[in-house]
Amino acid sequence: MSTESPQLSAAQRRDRERVGAFAPPDNLARQLREQAQGALVELLRGFQAADPQGPDLARGGTAAGRRHLHAGLVAALMRIIFLLYAESRGLLAGGPDGGAPLARLLDELEAERRRGGDLERRRGAWARVAALFRALVDGGPRDGRGGLCDPDAFPFLESAPWAGDGVLHRVLLALLVHGGAPVRYGDLEVEHLGTLYEGLIALDLELAEGESMALLPSHVVVDLEALLALPGAERLARLETAADLKLGVRHAAAVAAAGSVEDLAQALARRASPRQPGRIARGALYLQPGQIRRRAGSYYTPRDITCHVVERTLAPLLHAGGRPPAPGDVLSLAVCDPAMGSGAFLVEACRQLGAHLAAAWQRAGAAPCLAPGEPPLRRAMALVAERCLYGVDLDPLAVDLARLSLWLVVGQADLPLSFLDGKLRCGDSLVGASRAEIGAFPADACSRGGAVDAAVERRARRAMARQAAARRPAEGAAGAEAAAGAEAAAGAEAAEGAAGAEAAEGAAGAEAVEGAAGAEAAERATGAEEAERAVGVDQVALDAWMALWFWPPAGELAVAAPTPGTFARHMAAARDPADPRAALSRRIAEERRFLHWELAFPGVFDRPEPGFDAVIGNPPWVAYVGRAAQPIAPEVFNLHLRRNPAFHGYRSLHGLFVHRAASLLRPGGRLGLVVPTSVSDLDGYGPTRRAHDALCAVDHDLPSFGSDAFEGVFQPCMGLLSTRVGPASRRAAAAGAAWPLARSDLDLVSRRLLERLSALVPLPAALFGERGFQTSAEDAERIRRADVPVPPYTCPIREGTDVGELIARAPRHHVDRAAVKGRFRKDEDWKAVRLLIRQTARYPIAALSDGLPFRNSILAGFCDATWSAYALLCYLNSSPVRWWHYTRHRDAREGMPQVKIAHLRAIPAPPPGRGDLIAALDALGRELGPANAGLPVEARRHLDAVVATMLEMTEEEQRCVAAWAAATPLPRPDG
Repeated sequence: MSTESPQLSAAQRRDRERVGAFAPPDNLARQLREQAQGALVELLRGFQAADPQGPDLARGGTAAGRRHLHAGLVAALMRIIFLLYAESRGLLAGGPDGGAPLARLLDELEAERRRGGDLERRRGAWARVAALFRALVDGGPRDGRGGLCDPDAFPFLESAPWAGDGVLHRVLLALLVHGGAPVRYGDLEVEHLGTLYEGLIALDLELAEGESMALLPSHVVVDLEALLALPGAERLARLETAADLKLGVRHAAAVAAAGSVEDLAQALARRASPRQPGRIARGALYLQPGQIRRRAGSYYTPRDITCHVVERTLAPLLHAGGRPPAPGDVLSLAVCDPAMGSGAFLVEACRQLGAHLAAAWQRAGAAPCLAPGEPPLRRAMALVAERCLYGVDLDPLAVDLARLSLWLVVGQADLPLSFLDGKLRCGDSLVGASRAEIGAFPADACSRGGAVDAAVERRARRAMARQAAARRPAEGAAGAEAAAGAEAAAGAEAAEGAAGAEAAEGAAGAEAVEGAAGAEAAERATGAEEAERAVGVDQVALDAWMALWFWPPAGELAVAAPTPGTFARHMAAARDPADPRAALSRRIAEERRFLHWELAFPGVFDRPEPGFDAVIGNPPWVAYVGRAAQPIAPEVFNLHLRRNPAFHGYRSLHGLFVHRAASLLRPGGRLGLVVPTSVSDLDGYGPTRRAHDALCAVDHDLPSFGSDAFEGVFQPCMGLLSTRVGPASRRAAAAGAAWPLARSDLDLVSRRLLERLSALVPLPAALFGERGFQTSAEDAERIRRADVPVPPYTCPIREGTDVGELIARAPRHHVDRAAVKGRFRKDEDWKAVRLLIRQTARYPIAALSDGLPFRNSILAGFCDATWSAYALLCYLNSSPVRWWHYTRHRDAREGMPQVKIAHLRAIPAPPPGRGDLIAALDALGRELGPANAGLPVEARRHLDAVVATMLEMTEEEQRCVAAWAAATPLPRPDG
């Protein structure tokens, strides 16, 4: 059943009518991404062959060195790809090669190869490519700090030739030829630069600890020496888990029996990856499909989605007052993407605003002077890019890709890349200070815990509150709003941690604090004012204040960490180049890439109503809790916990960006972000919704983009569209209520039935529980798939796929019960469970329990005085209950199939007066349940009719449920 928003489909139609059908580029881009990854392997191989003992390769022996080398190789390849894009769009015209220098170079190299020339010994082709790119970007941005356009970022790319002509010949073949036909870069969207880049950063650069080999299907490199050290059976398990490789019987036997690395290599030869053929020597560098993309949370956003989100975000701004915009209305807008990546949302905003500007010129009859043959739309897009668009990203390569993408989409060869200087910045959108903050000591930054620090922290917080209150009359509404936000964040932190701090502080500790602080009391009272007078509110001051959050807790400068009493001196010393504290602040600011929004974009934040008119984008999806939790530095965790109210509950990077994006808007500004759909309704995201709703009002019909909007990501996503409201209109944001998602899958009958059933009292919560064995990665090694016990795997254990409709299949796995580390329940605990409910499903599927153990992919059902196990068994397997569950819970329809305890405990019980029919269900369950043979067709009809009567369903509602059941079959027994 489709979960696509009807608004999305309409937006797609309008966009296609405006710019013509999108090119067929997605498949081509995916194929080209695979070839680009192979080209990156060629560059690495060429680099190692050119100078195997060189200094840059020696740096590759460290993790930091490998990251730097990887970034350089990616930059080299992306420079070539960008030139191919520019070449296809006629932006390299004027040369003797007809504006196609790379195509000409490939022809020359191919001709030389055919003549028998030794391309591996030649070293001239890369210099031509480097010179071509340098000529294009000369005069361009120089603040990228390691970006694609920074000639100083990767010196080895600019030094003596490091890649032979044979390497470049193979790289150009991979990028310019597919399936024997030329690749038409003109058919690719500019946004596909991003998907090519993401494909390259999805590979980690690693150092082979033992002789290794890359294997299909996923091109994963496996250490053959480490594999050989495992027992034969465990080798096969390692290949399956680490390399997604399942072998046939004959080859599996050869791998298990191999007695040497040579034997292993021969047994796996047919599965060798053509991308990295042969064996990889110990100590060599290789590219491994890794976790960079997952850790970064970056994914290419399809243009269908960017088009819809940008259009709906900008529409209220462009049609304010019910009239079409004038040229000045368009050019006065400030639109920002705070996590822009390669610029897909900014490119789409450039297209749409450019089209509106060109139309406004036509309506006004006041188009600017154009060069002969110059389309008005092209000039309009150039003006929009130069005046309206802003962006930030932490990755310097991505920042330059966004610059290049906008330059390509504008398509004016005479426009220098520097036309976007100052508008697209490299920095951390979440780590920076405001002018209003730096007058006071940030006690939260320097707290080390314990009684003394708790007392200092409380006094500093009270001083901050007093100073904020004193500043509010002069700051006006904007300043008051900022101060209120700071107090709200402090309040959220205080609510979470104050009780523990108070309990830790004893009477003796309090006396010690008072004694230690007495000598500094007077200075602390005026420290903030002195700090404000000592330094101006500029980059140096903001960096010095922000650096306190990252001050090292140990080492030579730890003892010099500023305190409330020495804060003024610290801020004054920030300008002294000889002061080691100032040097440390500068280094921290550079490493952390602080971004202070007011200073980064003064034209946006110095106007009467400061802030952006629109903030758009797809922020990184990174979770810091749960199964997919990514690591986070303690100091960064503390910073976000103390300063961002969205970083409570379910902590995530995208939640932080939701609040940051909302806070960057001016009153009436529009927010348009793509986020996981779970942000809209899961309880854990309540703090994120509260933080957003304190600033913005969501649209009434937020679009849902379904589960498969992003290639390779099975995660439902949505568009968060909202409007910034002023303090007078601000709503109470305590509830964190769910956001309203548009539903295109419900007709009037379904909607009314869902509302009525959802209003009923739910089943007793005690009927359901979690009893399954929580399997850790280590314990998974103690479970073997086998129909019969094989010592030491002798204890049978079920998993979700063993549970069918009124069928508990024989366990297909056995566990080494004595060796597991996690809690494995006693036999009486398993026997107390009456029902097995499959957790890996989109609706309840239940069977009677026989008391055997089960994993956490099965939920437990029980009984009470009203609901026998047999009656509950039938009720859960009925079509009306399944329809309600599927229709009511978004996370049952989208994403990974999952039935949750909260879902079960929300199932509606029959209305009062219908409980007598529970006996009918009990009788049917006693007849069918023990047979363990499923639910026959006639019994299904009878069961559904009984439950429909219990729930007082009309005939029309019963037909609705029956149609759903016919279209939604049971999952297969194997998953």
